[in-house]
Amino acid sequence: MKTISKLAAGFCTLLAATSALAENPTIGKASLLGQIVLPTGLKIAGVEFGGISGLDYDAANDLFYAISDDRSQKAPARLYALKLAITEKGVAGIDIVSTTQLLDAGGRPFVEKGIDPEALRYDAATKKLYWSSEGDAAGKPAIYEAGLDGKVVRSFDLPDYYIPNAEGTQGTRNNLAFEGLTLSADGKTVWVGTENALAQDGDKATLESGSRSRLIGFDLASGAPVGEFAYDTGPIFAKATTAPFYNDNGLSDMLALDGNTVLTVERSFALGIGTEINFYATSFAGTTDVKGMNSLKGAEIKPLAKQHVLKISEGDFGLDIDNIESVTFGPEIGGKRTLVIASDNNFNNDGQFTQFVVFTLDPAAM
Repeated sequence: MKTISKLAAGFCTLLAATSALAENPTIGKASLLGQIVLPTGLKIAGVEFGGISGLDYDAANDLFYAISDDRSQKAPARLYALKLAITEKGVAGIDIVSTTQLLDAGGRPFVEKGIDPEALRYDAATKKLYWSSEGDAAGKPAIYEAGLDGKVVRSFDLPDYYIPNAEGTQGTRNNLAFEGLTLSADGKTVWVGTENALAQDGDKATLESGSRSRLIGFDLASGAPVGEFAYDTGPIFAKATTAPFYNDNGLSDMLALDGNTVLTVERSFALGIGTEINFYATSFAGTTDVKGMNSLKGAEIKPLAKQHVLKISEGDFGLDIDNIESVTFGPEIGGKRTLVIASDNNFNNDGQFTQFVVFTLDPAAM
């Protein structure tokens, strides 16, 4: 299982940003309010619930929209509408209000392994959903706009250098594509980030060094790319101690803090050790726009600047930290903003489960 946290408001256009990193807003002190855990294997109307990889809050209706990363293998690809009973005393329960199939532009369910849903954001102004896929059967990633009925309205045209080639020397790597997505505060731009470097940009994260990911933004009116930036992840936090000795680190999610800053979330895992989640206030000021650059390897560019703001390790807040892939602001409770995170259980019965964790954020305690 995994648990992480995420915070921010929405950001405006990033290309003309000028404020310094020291002037960025901070998230305040995070205090655990409560959590609710759902077991792996739980079925709703005969369909297994889980794989929560994207989460966003609809304040007007007090609903959370969540997307499952089921590749239409256990059931058709889908999203959920959820209600969390959050009070000053904690999290009293969860109601799975509805399940909606994700449909392609023709109104058809996605075929098995034809999609890998990951990040999700809700646009309250247009009542549209924006979500990303890490890859179809050929590994091609995608970014979609959809209605609340789950049907795709359009997809965004990616630069060719994001598309994997047969040799594996170009494009996104398998399962390391668009994990994070956020909308700008002015409602004009959707931003997505790759979990690790494109094949032609550099290596995956290791114990010694991080990986050069990319963040790319698309204008919602035209669909055209408006900016692109390099983002250097940190290295893997620990060496795995259990066979097959798997470990990793990558950009797991992102959410705007203001017009110049985005909160980035890096999730690191080492088999036998556990998970570590790190949060950074990431500034676009003074960075190099790499839009149109096929490869970043060896290029003299300035990546996004990162300021570490929060770390959650195993046992922190008394939580069993696991595969946190979703974070959003929730309702205001007791005059404080809440931060809600959720874990992707990977539909794995061996120790993983779906977990919704709620924190309150106290800016007075910064």
